[in-house]
Amino acid sequence: MVESTRSSDYNWAYKTVPQEKSCLEMVNQQCPCPRGKGVGGTTLINGLMFVRGNRIDFDNWAREGNPGWSYEEVLPYFLNMENFNKTDPGAVVDEEYHGHGGNLNVEYPVPRHPLVSLWLDANEEKGYKVVDYNGRQQMGAAVGQMNTNHGRREDGGNAYIKSIRNRRNLKILTNSLVTKVAIGRRSKTAYGVQFAHNGSFYLAKAKKEVILSAGAIGSAQILMLSGVGPSKHLQEVGIEVVEDLEVGSKLQDHATFPKLYFNSDFPKTHKRLNRYIEEYLNGTGALAVPNHYAGLGFYQTKFATEPDYPDLEIMMIPSDGFSEIVEKQLADAKGDTPDPKKSFYMFIAGLHLRSSGTVRLKSNNPFDYPLIDARFLSDPDNVDVDTLYEGVQLALSLVDTKPFKEINTTVVRHDLPACNSKIFLSESYWHCVIRQFTGIVGHPVGTCRMGPEEKSGAVVNAKAEVHGIKKLRVVDASIFPFTFSGHPNAPCVMAGEKVSDLIKQYYLS
Repeated sequence: MVESTRSSDYNWAYKTVPQEKSCLEMVNQQCPCPRGKGVGGTTLINGLMFVRGNRIDFDNWAREGNPGWSYEEVLPYFLNMENFNKTDPGAVVDEEYHGHGGNLNVEYPVPRHPLVSLWLDANEEKGYKVVDYNGRQQMGAAVGQMNTNHGRREDGGNAYIKSIRNRRNLKILTNSLVTKVAIGRRSKTAYGVQFAHNGSFYLAKAKKEVILSAGAIGSAQILMLSGVGPSKHLQEVGIEVVEDLEVGSKLQDHATFPKLYFNSDFPKTHKRLNRYIEEYLNGTGALAVPNHYAGLGFYQTKFATEPDYPDLEIMMIPSDGFSEIVEKQLADAKGDTPDPKKSFYMFIAGLHLRSSGTVRLKSNNPFDYPLIDARFLSDPDNVDVDTLYEGVQLALSLVDTKPFKEINTTVVRHDLPACNSKIFLSESYWHCVIRQFTGIVGHPVGTCRMGPEEKSGAVVNAKAEVHGIKKLRVVDASIFPFTFSGHPNAPCVMAGEKVSDLIKQYYLS
């Protein structure tokens, strides 16, 4: 059974079914799977990193039989949606790759944390360029670009819905749960959406189309509840099959090892609380940086498949003693004790993993949470773990540079019963620690993947229309055919803009 723990007004707080492999924050063999709940979806709770991905991601997307999704064809939508602000005057920016005046604000955290400058210097010493990863070249190190507006969260609701919520032709109904898409069994045509609201069921009828944007978990669940999904599974849970499609059959995510901690002699940057609040009210400072993400870089391991196509991301996260997430991470460390006021840590993320899982229904009851089987780090050749291990080695090489040596940087040793027999810093030690601590980063994709043929596992076509069902589209991260070399929020917004144009062209041309 998948249960929700620490659920809130903004987070479904799903958990996976019991997993064979360990993961970060595992309880009863279940891994957390946070998903946003509300207008704006997971942008209500995500890290707000604005990372489009690599041009090869989109060219491969189009090459798989999805015309219109190549980099040159989607770039205008990225530019149109963006309102870019170069708030960090020292940041490397390729201006021609950024838009101004769009709905989604993009800016740099200010002031730049001095440890981030050391991070950039260390990358240059190792031969990596400092880049604008949303510009002409993604490979290299950079200061993070954030979806914040003067230091405040720029979620999808604020960016796109708030300004139009009073339109006469728009009805926003919160405290509601979609239970199924109404589809004619003979005509195989979507004609509405059934939903629950305040203890009653309602049917909202569609004059033209139904557009499903409930995310990689929610959209798969709703389609299967509507009779669109793997026929064998639907029959097992007592749902009449309308269309046999591989909905939920290939769940993918980025794997992240977030427990690479470092101590240093860097001067403490901790300030008094009133100073932090004053900075935040001015749109700056530690409270204006979600989870204190600050620097990141994109790299290749020996497992990379194409030139200039990264398969590894490293996020550099400094602690100045006033970041709840960072403080908790450091407080949970066992072994060497990091000083949360002058330490930092790194996220090591595998971008193109071989492992994949599933989303399935627990029953035909729409109020039951879905069964999420991540099957994390389950590839039989251990390439996923080896990729993260190479990322750890790359990170260690970065701190073995003059900028970090000058502040006496040392790696923190984890005290784990399962790994204590391993020699510290050995390959077997890191493999053990990686398997204990690697977690789902919260970038699920692919459960309603796009493609030209149903027999290859595709659920929607290049126009985001569900195969075999008329007047039904899916537009969210579930349609991505694979994980990107970036974070999914920016491509989700791009997809929304692009499919909006497709819909307008069809009905207004």
